Amino acid sequence: MTQPEGTLGPVDWRALAERLGTLRADGESGGSDLGRRALELILGADALRAAVDYYVAALPGAELARSVLALLRPLPAMERCLEVWRGDADPDARRAAVELLRVVADRRALAWVGEFLRDRDDGVQTWGAGVVDQLLWSGQVDAEDCAPLMEAMQTHPNEGVRRYAELIHSFLAGRGDASEPGATPDPAGM
Repeated sequence: MTQPEGTLGPVDWRALAERLGTLRADGESGGSDLGRRALELILGADALRAAVDYYVAALPGAELARSVLALLRPLPAMERCLEVWRGDADPDARRAAVELLRVVADRRALAWVGEFLRDRDDGVQTWGAGVVDQLLWSGQVDAEDCAPLMEAMQTHPNEGVRRYAELIHSFLAGRGDASEPGATPDPAGM
């Protein structure tokens, strides 16, 4: 029997489970995060990094690559976005890398946002603020995790960054997040 075109072939699930540490004497563990990590390993770091480059180059099919990376949030893609931002001379590529990071990031990327906000390029600064927005919106981080960044965003010279700060405050207020930076709990519960 032949494999259908486009498949990677059989996966050694036991070996993959052992590598991920999901097998235990009393059973197995699973979940979405482990599934994402397994897919990251099946696809491989090189393919995920290449998907970032493909997206940044804006080639046909780039949105599909972005969608896959956004679904998986793989560390190799986050690291490649950071490398492109730091090392590419093309300002459009640098902006595209931070814009992609916005949807690929998990909480580990929060540590990089301060650098984006200090970047010389307004577009990078704005997309960096977008990383904070997406991390909060997706529940990857809490408002208190972002408090110092939110303070910097509120007074940032870039109007786009300040708009993101306003948008985030509105989102947090609508969610009733008492841990929102600068929020005070309503003693009446209203």
